[in-house]
Amino acid sequence: MTHVNSRAFGEGITVEMLDEDPYPIYARMREEFPVCWVPAVGLWFVTRWDDVQHVVTHPDLFTADVARSPLRRALGENVLTVDGEVHKRLRGPIETGLRPRAVDAWAPGIVSAIAEPMLDEISPRGRADIMEAFLEPVSVLSLGRVMGLGELDANTLRHWFFSLATGGANHEQDPGKYAISDAASSAIDDRIAPLLDRLEDGPGDSLLGAMLRDADGRLRPRREVLSDLKLILLGGMQEPGHGAGLTLWALLTHPEQRRKVAEDPTLLADAVEEGMRWIAPVGTATRQLVSSAPIGGVTLEAGSRVAAVLASANRDERRWKQADAFDIERSRQAHRAFGTGPHFCVGHRLARHQQSTSLGMLLERLPNLRLDPAEPTEISGWEFRGPSRLPVLWDPPART
Repeated sequence: MTHVNSRAFGEGITVEMLDEDPYPIYARMREEFPVCWVPAVGLWFVTRWDDVQHVVTHPDLFTADVARSPLRRALGENVLTVDGEVHKRLRGPIETGLRPRAVDAWAPGIVSAIAEPMLDEISPRGRADIMEAFLEPVSVLSLGRVMGLGELDANTLRHWFFSLATGGANHEQDPGKYAISDAASSAIDDRIAPLLDRLEDGPGDSLLGAMLRDADGRLRPRREVLSDLKLILLGGMQEPGHGAGLTLWALLTHPEQRRKVAEDPTLLADAVEEGMRWIAPVGTATRQLVSSAPIGGVTLEAGSRVAAVLASANRDERRWKQADAFDIERSRQAHRAFGTGPHFCVGHRLARHQQSTSLGMLLERLPNLRLDPAEPTEISGWEFRGPSRLPVLWDPPART
């Protein structure tokens, strides 16, 4: 009976339902059907913390080399779609450019330099869609500066991000969505090629320059560099920009939590961590079974495509007390918004700095920040979740 109910439940799930709000669906799965086949996206959803942890930390059984992977189809083979020695080879140059101590030293300054003039410009307005006016531009421009793409404007980078995300989350294999990401991918190739030519002669100190060569100093194939660049453009804008937007929305809809941050700004880092746990900007890690194996009480066949639902693991009642509550003072435990295991997000440190710095400056510069009651907030997505609109009001400075 459980199998029949699980099948019926999974067959009733649509992409539209997941995009609107996946969390009630995940809660039902965790309680009744922790491993559930969802035909609409062609994936087995694994939803409990322990099972998700098992999937993402056993690449020998759950490989990242997934058939019909929308991430590979949209971006090309990249560091998230391979395992073993190939993964180490692709990841190494990115790690070189994002060494923790170096990131801690330069990231806050880069973000501040971009955010300050934006806040100077919007502060007198008293209202804005803060995603479009501030959080997304700060996210993409700070990442662009780190990558060595400082000559590109925010609108170009945002367009690339949204287009790549459309294809990268296309588990339903919609040709129209791939057409959007393909166009952006070609535009990136054409725009970045001259920059790569220059960097081969003198790589400088940018992340893209570090990515050009392998551990032995040899030039890497262009297709590898471009695929990993596209992945960084996608993940490196989703986590910090939309993560910051989700955390801000959480604070503005939880006045008591917002008050605590106002009284003690050192709690902002905790708010960022809790925001990513509460609503994960990147919702899943997709894997494929190498051989038949049991998971969560269900035996899956070799070749089965599995979504380790990070967003659901972060709300698992078996790990978190009052898991559905946004509580910036809860006992600190590791969440899975950045994944874990071999594919743990290499840019997590930069993303955290981007969020905490931009949000801290925003809350300091825009007094009495609040949601605009006349304009709805729009939050959507399950693979990549974030606010598409976050209209806010604040008290502008008095005119003199």
